[in-house]
Amino acid sequence: MTPHLRSPYFLLFALAAIGGAVLGPVPAASAADPDAEARSILTVNCQKCHGPVKQKGGIRLDSRDGAVAKGDSGSPAITPGKAASSELLRRVTAKDVNERMPPDGALTVAEIDALRKWIDAGAAWPKDGTAPATTAKTELVVTDEDRRHWAFKPLAKVELPAATSGRVRTSIDPFVLAGLAAKKLSPSPPADPRTLIRRVTFDVTGLPPTPDEVQAFVRAGDQEAAYEVLVDRLLASPQYGERWGRHWLDVARYADSGGYESDTDRPKAYHFRDFVIKALNEDMPFDEFVRRQLAGDEIAPDDPRAVAATGFLAAGPGETLPDTLLEEERQRLRYNELDDMVSTTGAALLGLTVGCARCHDHKFDPIPTRDYYRLLAGLHSGNRAEVLLGTRVEVERTTRVRAAWEKKRKDAEGDLKTWREGQRAVLGPKLRAAKFDTLPISDADKKLLRDNPDSPEAKALAKKHERAIAVTDDEVRAAADDAARRHEQELAGRLADLKKDEPPAGPSALAFKDFGPKPAASWLFRRGDFHDRTIPVELGFLTVLTRGKAAVDYWNEAKAGGDRGDTTYQRRAIAIWVTDADRGAGPLLARVIVNRVWQHHFGEGLVRTPNDFGARGDRPTHPELLEWLANDFVAHGWKLKRLHRLILLSATYRQGSTFDPEKSKADPDNRLLWRVRPRRLEAEVLRDALLAVGGTLNSEMYGPAFKAPIPADAMVARNVKSPYPLDIPDTAAVRRRSVYMFHKRVIPHPLLQAFDAPDAQQCAGQRATTTVVPQALTLLNDPFVRARASDFAGRLEKEPGAAAADRIDRAYGLAFGRPPTGAERSAGVEFLKAQERDRSARQPKAAPAEVRRLALTDYCQVLFGLNEFLYVD
Repeated sequence: MTPHLRSPYFLLFALAAIGGAVLGPVPAASAADPDAEARSILTVNCQKCHGPVKQKGGIRLDSRDGAVAKGDSGSPAITPGKAASSELLRRVTAKDVNERMPPDGALTVAEIDALRKWIDAGAAWPKDGTAPATTAKTELVVTDEDRRHWAFKPLAKVELPAATSGRVRTSIDPFVLAGLAAKKLSPSPPADPRTLIRRVTFDVTGLPPTPDEVQAFVRAGDQEAAYEVLVDRLLASPQYGERWGRHWLDVARYADSGGYESDTDRPKAYHFRDFVIKALNEDMPFDEFVRRQLAGDEIAPDDPRAVAATGFLAAGPGETLPDTLLEEERQRLRYNELDDMVSTTGAALLGLTVGCARCHDHKFDPIPTRDYYRLLAGLHSGNRAEVLLGTRVEVERTTRVRAAWEKKRKDAEGDLKTWREGQRAVLGPKLRAAKFDTLPISDADKKLLRDNPDSPEAKALAKKHERAIAVTDDEVRAAADDAARRHEQELAGRLADLKKDEPPAGPSALAFKDFGPKPAASWLFRRGDFHDRTIPVELGFLTVLTRGKAAVDYWNEAKAGGDRGDTTYQRRAIAIWVTDADRGAGPLLARVIVNRVWQHHFGEGLVRTPNDFGARGDRPTHPELLEWLANDFVAHGWKLKRLHRLILLSATYRQGSTFDPEKSKADPDNRLLWRVRPRRLEAEVLRDALLAVGGTLNSEMYGPAFKAPIPADAMVARNVKSPYPLDIPDTAAVRRRSVYMFHKRVIPHPLLQAFDAPDAQQCAGQRATTTVVPQALTLLNDPFVRARASDFAGRLEKEPGAAAADRIDRAYGLAFGRPPTGAERSAGVEFLKAQERDRSARQPKAAPAEVRRLALTDYCQVLFGLNEFLYVD
């Protein structure tokens, strides 16, 4: 959660970096003039961000009026005479680095004491005209200094360092070796072949290597050549897109339902997921991959996959609004969903917390509120919708044919309804009156109903006996003459024939679509108040990432490259700017995706805050390496597979994972990469591995998501509009890879939830990795895990070698890619014997074959719970 959401009514994160540029003359300070000394502290340390040029959080500290005025939070920085209750003092003394000001360094004890005494004395300010005449808040100004933040700079060429020692396999290694050498550290020895093939196979495909693949690699005469062949084979496999597509779906907060209370299913959302997997398998250049997700329908309107790609914008949570909802609530939800789209675009593509500027200028990064609303303006002209897929000619034909059929259907329904209403109007009163005689009422009341039906007394009687005197359609039909009945049958038959001839609706996807060619009116909502519509804004981008090319120029370029008349082309302009490596946000986009790829190969990125490259994010552990990789990535066509290969073939990646206590003393967090850190399988990879080892993984790719069985007691949601089925059988159809599983936001799959799968409520740049008791209990009790253990046992029984030792050898090969040790084999044999004895005692009527199968299933489930199965390396 962004800082401003953690503390929405805080005074802004008030004071800027120590050592900043001095804005204007610094008052002379001396022991004889404590007031001047305090003001000098403010001038030197605070006015860079809270002076005449910038007023972060709506605070100015270059005059008394500004210092005591309320900021965006509603509180003043200084309360004269009350230092203890002044927000300024609280911030400069805060122990939490996220609250303490200045953000890049603390004030000295003497400086804090001087400020405290000055405020308690009344916070005097000179009246000689040295202070500014006005303290009115102005918008945040993005300066050249802001652009010098390492992440915002243009790409800069970096020379490879000279490697003085250690193995060098790719251009990555000299950078890592240089960092290690500076700390007098050395890399770990290379991983053994069995470890390496298991690591890289899980890493690239998300599945375990088969025993035959392990044996072939281990026995290869030329390990270097064999490893290169292995890497190329894995990157070319269709499972690569499934594995790495899951990473991007986390970032895109993809799910198959809308979330919120109703959590309506989105059966057509899967087209976006399929686009991601196919694009990665085809090695689509990443800049094109991004452009299509923002504006595929405006870039390639005749390509169904490009249209489906805009599901990136539509993938976030969204409520299905009832017709009775007040307009104010509709607007609130509308701007919340637009905020999700802007925030996700900023976090996923640029690694910035853009959403923090929704209500006020960003507290830490140079993102004015106006920039946020200028980006939002580019999305305001459209919304998520189920969009027909096909070429424009096909879509136009389908739309035209469907519209003509809909008109005929409505006309036929109208004719039938009008005829029936006419018949009821003629025959209904007589039939109704005939029923009066059957009512258990007096003759006077019956006469009243016939002769004076509009009187209050008659209406009360009719209401009381409403059901008894009601006339049904069948009664009207029976009372009609033959000609009338024939005519009704003709009308009904015509409607039935039309419904039989209904033309196909055509394939459709949940995507994003503009309302029309004219941009919708957009405003800057001060403090996020959508009622405030006094400051109009037009399409624009983040000022700090724009160099020498205006938004209107990008928009003109976007419109010049398109031939549609039903869209604004504003999203295409955003897409061009985001991927422009020369004058737009392209350099940051490249750094962010390179860092994401590195993170998924090593467990942590070179920047360990993958969704925050701003002032509060971590700096790169290897800044020159990140810059070199980003340059190389852009220079070679934004190709992801080339980047993967560069990393996977490096000696850094091929290191062992053995812990070294001496190296850990110098680098306890392994920030310098002196080893490869062991990593637990992600939730989906764990599920897929269970299926693969059990021999029942269904490799069918693409198409609608499948709903996996979920125990009824795991479904706590009660108000969803699309209830989750309670009786899904465990068949081959639900044993597909987890990337194709239906993700219902309010009903998470228990196994995936236990092992830290994200909830898809927002962009997930990095998953949490917890170690908690429910994980062990899940492996012991989850019916899916037990079923896969039974599959595994059945697979072992079908393979050659009926002896217990043979089955244990095969089980280790399938589960761990290695043979068991002598002790492990002996322990396994003893376990099977003990389980067979125990099972026989508990189930004396069970056949011996059944007992052996249950004992073997128990053993397989034990293997699933071992760290060696759950962790890579």
